[in-house]
Amino acid sequence: MMKALTIALDCADEKDKKGAQRGRRETRVPEILEAAIRVFANEGNAGFTQRRVAAAAEVRLATLQHYFGSRDSLLLATIDELAKRYLSRFRQVAEDSTQSAEARLEALLDETFDVLTGAGNVVSPFALEVWCLAEHHETVRERNEQVSGEFQTLFGKLVAQMNPNLSNSECQIRGALIYSHWQGLIVFLRRAGRNTPNLPAFQRATRVVWKALSTAPA
Repeated sequence: MMKALTIALDCADEKDKKGAQRGRRETRVPEILEAAIRVFANEGNAGFTQRRVAAAAEVRLATLQHYFGSRDSLLLATIDELAKRYLSRFRQVAEDSTQSAEARLEALLDETFDVLTGAGNVVSPFALEVWCLAEHHETVRERNEQVSGEFQTLFGKLVAQMNPNLSNSECQIRGALIYSHWQGLIVFLRRAGRNTPNLPAFQRATRVVWKALSTAPA
């Protein structure tokens, strides 16, 4: 009986350890990735190191390396995390069946301006660094192409709903045009400086452009 009890206690202890490990992973990994996003956006690729991310996440370097064995694995996970967040959010808005397709497109535009002009914006510097890195890093380039394709598809589907007379290929082209304009906003609003126009007026004009791209006949 004592032997059975010992085995049972050992099994329970092992189960508790595994549960604790899973619990730590579920909290530690998101915390590390959140810090990694900030470091990559603020320090750029040149300043992105496991040591700096560990310090920003307030964890030991050995702890970070337990979850991300190399700088490259941490970098790719960081890029994937930010892309996943915004794709998920954009899909949520784009697939909201309680609103018209036009209202959903406007909501995406409004959210874009809120993010790109808001305090603590990390999206613009992060995206610019990723695009530069993609020129020389094959895996990052492949990830970037995949994410770009998903965004283009998302916009293309909205165009198809707003303008059902268009062919599929034309909807894809217009979705790509809207997405390319979205990418341009990231660069322009980051770099315009003194040349930045009145933002509310600029946002209204952008809304006109996106609607025109979506609803113009073939």
